[in-house]
Amino acid sequence: MGRTSEAEQAMSEALNEWQGKAEQEQLLISQAQILVSKGDPDGALAILQKVQPGQLSYHSARIKMAEIYIEEKKDKRMFAACYKELLQMEPTPASYAMLGDAFMSIQEPDEAISYYEQALKMQNKDALLAEKIGEAYVMSHLYAKAVNFYESTMNIYKDRKMREKLAELLLKLGSLDKCEKVLKQPLDLDPDPADLTVLPSHIQLLELLSKVHQARKQWNEASDCLDRAKRLQLRLMTKSETNTNFNVKREVARILCLMAELQTRTKDITRAVELYKQATTFHEGDIKSNLALAHIYMSQNRLQLCNQQCNIVLAIERDNDEATLMMADLLYLKNEGDQAIVHFTQLLTRNPNHYHALARVIELSWRGGDAENAEKFLMKAVEANPRATVDAGYNYCKGLHEWFTGDPNGALQAFNRARRDLTWGEKAIYNMIEICLNPDNEIIGGEVLESSEDKPEDADRAMGTKTAEKFLKELRYKPTVDSRYSLMENFILMHTGNKMNIQTALNAFLSMIGEGDTISNVGAVLGTARAYMILKQVPKAKTILKKVISHQWTLENADYLEKCWLLLADLYINQNKTDQATNVLRTVLHHNASSLKAFEFQGYLREKEQKWAEAVQHYEKAWRICQQRNPAIGYKLAYNYFKCRRLFTCIETCHKVLEQYPHYPKIKKEIMDKARALIRT
Repeated sequence: MGRTSEAEQAMSEALNEWQGKAEQEQLLISQAQILVSKGDPDGALAILQKVQPGQLSYHSARIKMAEIYIEEKKDKRMFAACYKELLQMEPTPASYAMLGDAFMSIQEPDEAISYYEQALKMQNKDALLAEKIGEAYVMSHLYAKAVNFYESTMNIYKDRKMREKLAELLLKLGSLDKCEKVLKQPLDLDPDPADLTVLPSHIQLLELLSKVHQARKQWNEASDCLDRAKRLQLRLMTKSETNTNFNVKREVARILCLMAELQTRTKDITRAVELYKQATTFHEGDIKSNLALAHIYMSQNRLQLCNQQCNIVLAIERDNDEATLMMADLLYLKNEGDQAIVHFTQLLTRNPNHYHALARVIELSWRGGDAENAEKFLMKAVEANPRATVDAGYNYCKGLHEWFTGDPNGALQAFNRARRDLTWGEKAIYNMIEICLNPDNEIIGGEVLESSEDKPEDADRAMGTKTAEKFLKELRYKPTVDSRYSLMENFILMHTGNKMNIQTALNAFLSMIGEGDTISNVGAVLGTARAYMILKQVPKAKTILKKVISHQWTLENADYLEKCWLLLADLYINQNKTDQATNVLRTVLHHNASSLKAFEFQGYLREKEQKWAEAVQHYEKAWRICQQRNPAIGYKLAYNYFKCRRLFTCIETCHKVLEQYPHYPKIKKEIMDKARALIRT
């Protein structure tokens, strides 16, 4: 194990001992392997070249040379040359077939075909060779030739495997009628074969026929085919010998899984659960069945049962990523963030490019007040795979981090790189819409922290609305339109600033909230409160916001709840109800230790009380969270440093703001210049 020098010493002694004998040739091949392990493929090739035609190890030496050329030197030409040399020395059907295999292994099926065909001419009626020719045609995208070839050889050889290959190809090409005819012929001829050797082929044909029916959405027929396949497999199980019975049972479990998947597609989840449970009785250690049950239980919010299934999987395979991920997600859903992050971190340790886990870690780290932790895992993802920067999952995670740390433009660019992806695209687009509507993460409808200078120009507002509408249209063709879509549609409508549009959005939000005091949609509460604030109906906004002050916090509702609470805090502050505002802000920070606005509000309250040092503490936290990117926070921090007579720190903060925003209003004249003047006096 890595003791190369000892191996070389032993090899040298062996070569001396067996010099001139037949064993020397075999030792040369072993010596070549030692040189390869030392990183000297050229030295290995030079040694192997010494083995000449006619010597016993010539064949093995040339195959080893081919392996070195392809694996160590990535030289396809010399790889093929080694096999051609073997063919010249021994032009047998086996040599032609071996050269064909070599070309297939380097993804050159066109070359392989000619050698396979020559081998078949020399060795007629070789079904395995015929199968290889068909596969080479398919790999070369010569589908018509492949179909004709399979049809002719199927009839010549009467080979069941060839029929399966033909049916698979026809199914892939969408030739459903022809595929059905090919499959039904032997099934109709002998629907219940007595010959046990025929049963595996019949089972395979029935599974393919089920796929044909599924492609036509003929669910009952598809289910019947799988049921027949199961019955045949059970027959095989009762007749099989003890030593093969385990494998046959596993096949029963596999077919039951296929039946369960079909029931899941047709939304008969109860039947799917029954079938998956049956599968586990035939194969207790079947990870697929147990994971499928866990997924179903999670989708039904039966979290305890989901947890049980995950534990079963982890008992079978301790490092199963899917089960670990679900266990972490369960903790995440139960708001046990500290425990969840441990499981997600385990996953990222095994696979730094597990983007689902990475996205969760970024969010949980941010909520826990540790954004630096998220940055560390983003860096590890790139270290593990330098091409991660083009992965949609990585860009989604990068976008989250940029958004959370106050860089909306960076977040938009990252989300944009993920927006076309099937897995990450929808979530990325929703986040992009939110950024377009509120790039600076202001409290829409709030009055305390918002000045007229901070409010967007009409042109910027119109551009944000237009861009958000464009992104929403990309989601329009989704098969189901969930409540988030409706919420976003009305947030965009409200963002136009048109009073009639705001009223339309308000009516829509009110219809989504729920009956009486029951809140079924926190996002709709936020939309309603914002609309009331914009329409100057402040008491109504306050009443609706107070309904969620004690609402159960979940990660699913976290963002909307936080925005509701911050808007309520804004209202309390505006009404000089400092104690109530402080209590609400404590609730926000309990659930999100990185809430920029909560720290900004607390800084504002202490500043208002002229408690400059306490204000500084809150603004410093906000400045750290936004990674010194938010000029408004920088201005307020510099101002409070000035009031505390921390003049050098004040000037340093002013410089950081002006480096990024050279024309940021007032900071130079009203703070930095005054601080410098005080230092001089």
